[in-house]
Amino acid sequence: MSNFIKHGSASVVIDGQFGSTGKGLAAAYQCERAEVNWRTVICTTNAAPNAGHTTVLPDGRKFITFHLPTMAVMRPETSIYLNAGAIIDIDVLRDELRDMGVEPIRVVIHPNAAVITQEDKDYEKSKTSGATQIASTQKGVGRALARKIMREGVTAKDMAVELNAMGLRVHAMELNEAMMMGFAVVVETPQGMGLSVNNGFHPHCTSREVSVSQSLSDAGIHPSYLYKTLMTARTFPIRVGNIVDDDGKTIGFSGGVYPDQKELSWLDFPNIEPERTTVTKRIRRIFNFSSMQYRDSISRLRPNIVHLGFCDYLLSGYDLDEILVKMDNVHKWSWTSPEVLCSFGPCTTDVMSVNDAREKLNKAIR
Repeated sequence: MSNFIKHGSASVVIDGQFGSTGKGLAAAYQCERAEVNWRTVICTTNAAPNAGHTTVLPDGRKFITFHLPTMAVMRPETSIYLNAGAIIDIDVLRDELRDMGVEPIRVVIHPNAAVITQEDKDYEKSKTSGATQIASTQKGVGRALARKIMREGVTAKDMAVELNAMGLRVHAMELNEAMMMGFAVVVETPQGMGLSVNNGFHPHCTSREVSVSQSLSDAGIHPSYLYKTLMTARTFPIRVGNIVDDDGKTIGFSGGVYPDQKELSWLDFPNIEPERTTVTKRIRRIFNFSSMQYRDSISRLRPNIVHLGFCDYLLSGYDLDEILVKMDNVHKWSWTSPEVLCSFGPCTTDVMSVNDAREKLNKAIR
């Protein structure tokens, strides 16, 4: 396995489905194996508090990031850049810096990064809001972004005094120039491509485009600097749970899926605890693996590495092979040959090669 990170270049971590595919784990795994000068690595993200990334390290330490890149939490030598696409809840960021033990002086925030106000959060939590109707996470993210687009919202430069008082710096970083000088950049992208505002599931989507090109654009990176893309996927994709009122009536539907997908029940997974979304704590909706969705994600994201998570949900090596055949057919169609890794849990030690994953599943049923 070659380095995911390269000096003088940018690499991107991105989700090829509907989110919650294990981006934090995938980033942590690559971070543990990268052979680079971490003092010359810049970790950037366009994240917002409507998506949490969970990582479990071999020593048992678990952490969940919302605004901060996973690799930056693991490597204190790196610089952190919340780029122009970031949408920031200052209270959440303050708590995250404290909980992660991250020195604020490491963090630079783009002046035009959107800032979420209490008004934004209150609006989205209203039962009549569009955010409720589409079962949004209701963290004020879409509202804050919409107000920024209308030139009415609050941005980081408006809150510079408060952010500076926290020890944070507010200014634009020139990442292209940094890479010209030999720095490496890692872009960690929140949510999933299937939730893109320009994808086929509008209005049941997120407020932004989720793509490699958008991730680079938000960070101000020219596409010629792109080195590698790591795409995460999972054996059984999920969507955030619907919103139900006190009478049990669905008042917020989180959206549809691809034609070759059907919704499953958590009763189909008797040994698996039903998942709850990191942010909303609502029980997730779960579906079968979609060849159509995988074809879309490979076509649009063109990954060098595919990290297939939640293999512990499979019952046998045969079940894994069914999914791998679907993936391989798409690779042949798209003339791509990404490296494929599998994971069986939230820890970096749960990540392995396809052959090892197949052997692990076959041993489990003997």
